[in-house]
Amino acid sequence: MQRPRDLTPTLIGTGTLTSLRDMVRAMETVETFDYQYVVDDEPISEGRATLVKIMADPDSSTLLVNGCLFLNVASFRYLNFETTEDGVSSIALHGDGVVLELEPLDEPDLREGRPAIRLMDEIVFDPQSYVTLDDDEDDD
Repeated sequence: MQRPRDLTPTLIGTGTLTSLRDMVRAMETVETFDYQYVVDDEPISEGRATLVKIMADPDSSTLLVNGCLFLNVASFRYLNFETTEDGVSSIALHGDGVVLELEPLDEPDLREGRPAIRLMDEIVFDPQSYVTLDDDEDDD
């Protein structure tokens, strides 16, 4: 008898994500948000921002500047989400000793004038697909 294939998890309302692809998908649901950045259980920064880019890049930083978040999910080990009674999911991204907590907002005026580059190419999830380009011409 053939064994059935393994099933992937189904998470509804609450869950923990460790896959970069799943973390990106969860973050694609966020536009504007209130945030709190916590290091070693100590609040460091808080405010309001717009998510303008999501990536999974081993060489880029997560950057929040001028109210714009450029989020690299590879900066974090896992993502927890929990849905409140009003149907909005709060998100906490956990790294080594750091937590970036996000409370999504429904305020379209915060997005005006901010670019939404919310892109993820499937290729970035395949470690075999990374290519190093050498700009130097080959010596004959």
